[in-house]
Amino acid sequence: MAPKVEVHEESSILQAVILTECDIDYGTAITHYNPKVLVPLANTPLLDYTLAWLERCGVDEVIVYCRTNTHTDKIKQHCKRFTSRREDCGIKVMVVVSEDCLNLGDAMRDLYSKSLLKDDFILLQGDLVATLDLQDIVAKHKENRLSDKSMIMTCVYVNKPTETTTTTAAMEGEEERGKEVTATLVTAADTGKLLLHRRTRSKSSKISIPTELFQASSDLLTYPAAYDPSLAICSEVVPSLFSDNFDYGSRDSLLRGVIEQEELLGYSIRCQVVQDGYACRASTLQQYQRVSGEVMRREAYPMVCESSLTSHRIRYTYDPFTTTYWEPSAKFTKGNGGTSEVVVGAGTEVVDAGTVIITCKLFQRGNGGTSEVVVGAGTEVDAGVLLTASVVGDHCTLSDGVRANAAFIMNNVHIKSGCKLDHCYIGDDVVLEEGVVVSSGCVVGPGVRLGPHVTIPPGTQLVSRPPSSTPDHHDDFDETTRVKEADPSICGVKGKAFILLPEETNQDDDDDDEESSDDDGRSSGQDDGDSEDALMMMSDDEHSENEFRREVQESLMNGMSKKSAAENMVLEINASRHAYNVSMEDVLTTVTQGILRAGQKQDGGTEPTWPGINTALKCFVDVLRNYVRKGRDQLLVLNAIEKLMVDSPEFLPATQKILFNLNQTFEILEGEVILHWYKKGGAGTTAFTTIKTSIAQFIEWLEKDSEDEEDSEDEEDSDEECS
Repeated sequence: MAPKVEVHEESSILQAVILTECDIDYGTAITHYNPKVLVPLANTPLLDYTLAWLERCGVDEVIVYCRTNTHTDKIKQHCKRFTSRREDCGIKVMVVVSEDCLNLGDAMRDLYSKSLLKDDFILLQGDLVATLDLQDIVAKHKENRLSDKSMIMTCVYVNKPTETTTTTAAMEGEEERGKEVTATLVTAADTGKLLLHRRTRSKSSKISIPTELFQASSDLLTYPAAYDPSLAICSEVVPSLFSDNFDYGSRDSLLRGVIEQEELLGYSIRCQVVQDGYACRASTLQQYQRVSGEVMRREAYPMVCESSLTSHRIRYTYDPFTTTYWEPSAKFTKGNGGTSEVVVGAGTEVVDAGTVIITCKLFQRGNGGTSEVVVGAGTEVDAGVLLTASVVGDHCTLSDGVRANAAFIMNNVHIKSGCKLDHCYIGDDVVLEEGVVVSSGCVVGPGVRLGPHVTIPPGTQLVSRPPSSTPDHHDDFDETTRVKEADPSICGVKGKAFILLPEETNQDDDDDDEESSDDDGRSSGQDDGDSEDALMMMSDDEHSENEFRREVQESLMNGMSKKSAAENMVLEINASRHAYNVSMEDVLTTVTQGILRAGQKQDGGTEPTWPGINTALKCFVDVLRNYVRKGRDQLLVLNAIEKLMVDSPEFLPATQKILFNLNQTFEILEGEVILHWYKKGGAGTTAFTTIKTSIAQFIEWLEKDSEDEEDSEDEEDSDEECS
């Protein structure tokens, strides 16, 4: 027993891994100049919220993992400043840098190769603001591991009901709540073992639960839309599992792999769905706005605005009646029309008598002043300024008549009289001349100058210079980033700005596309306006599915030309599946249709012929068989073939031969399943009527064969009775 105690003591150090390269950033206009984890939230860098929470929960060592880029030194210096105030008694922070890390899987494989993770560790993103009882969560994880040796991870979710509030920012935050990353969970009620994890993509009130889950546990708990803060407690097995499976790129891909291959891998995952405490990621700008408001409303207590998370000193004055924060050195002109929930930074001059007057008038609710506002150090606010649900950084000036609603204003920003800001982000050192209107969804990068008297269209992203203006840093912007100089009607006669453009709006690319053709032989320049509209309307899920189909088709074509082994093809397809977070149903549909299309391209023509299709089926029969394991899978294959006929009716003449060979030659589809699919009307597409006619002879043969089998069975039963 003694050695076990010694091992336990040696592994008592609790580690955490913070990923700074978050899965979603705030866009080039912001993160080009500052890493996402150092973007201030209520005038405190995001990373400080995460580090302070981990320190409060007793974490001993933190690994801040980042990719080599222009921001690496900033992150190192910030972490050094954070730990320098704690001497030898506080949390230890180590920054680990990788040159080729693209996702969570790469980070885990790198840390595994460097042997930096020895025992259970906490895995989280650097944009998380949380106050959960992490010590209790870790203790339950360790307790479960003692009783269940197969458990390798505990995923943490939040299932807290929304409280009603009357503030504007709160209501807007609740509208965004439905857009957060949520998951549908099914767990075993007695153990908390995760049996189903599915991303919530629709507002449907129905949940589809596979019947086989009831075989694993008779008592199930379901969570239709649990919020996922991307927080997990991992054992030392997790990095090795990522290392053994290079196609695992995200936590979701690991979850799917472990759940679907539990019998093969011998591992399981549990989840804790907490009801108390606060946890929310400032993953997008919409979520950034929401989390800012919740921090100011003290929903993330003890993460509050008046207390510095780095030095623990009280930096702001807090008025509990108006939920207002201001730094004692801030300067406000008398007569200002009333504020609420404001933070004012250090370094601003304040006249003592004026401060009392401001506290009575400027911060009074109901006077048309501000609500949920943070104002930073050295900021000067003139009379007549109206701020609502906004954050103002250090050393800014806001002149008379400025109106700001849900505006996030960074440091050294100068906003002149008559400007209006609505749901926007304003970077450092920006100058807004008189009468500038910044519309909803705009991002104004550092150093931009706008005005006077211009209106910035909604959703515009502006930067102060194009990439080509600094040859020594030509790679600072993404390769896909395109800019154009702003028209004076947008930036104003005194303006200095460039507009960031989406990749698909670049004219040079459009000209090149007009000369190219897509996979169907149609010119991509045809109906160009409609194509651009479709791209703009395409959701992220649709884009991922399209990219997955394209990759699978390319893999099948290459596999056919190189005669690749089936196991290698399956490995490639599974890697694409995990990369794009695609369901098994979509995988089977894509593989089935991809094999048939590969046969079409094998012939070298646009009209598919049976010899080419038959060659493709023979080549990939083991690949298809790998994904067809039960009757439901066979129905998916049949539905995929039917849907292919809708998009490509040229395959119709070969339908009967396709079904016959899948049934008789390759024995992938059973006759009973084909008859069942046929009698229920297939997938209900417009092509089924034509398919029904073309396969009538095969169906008649199957029915006759089925009747003969029944007669044969009856005769055998009769012979047995006679004997």
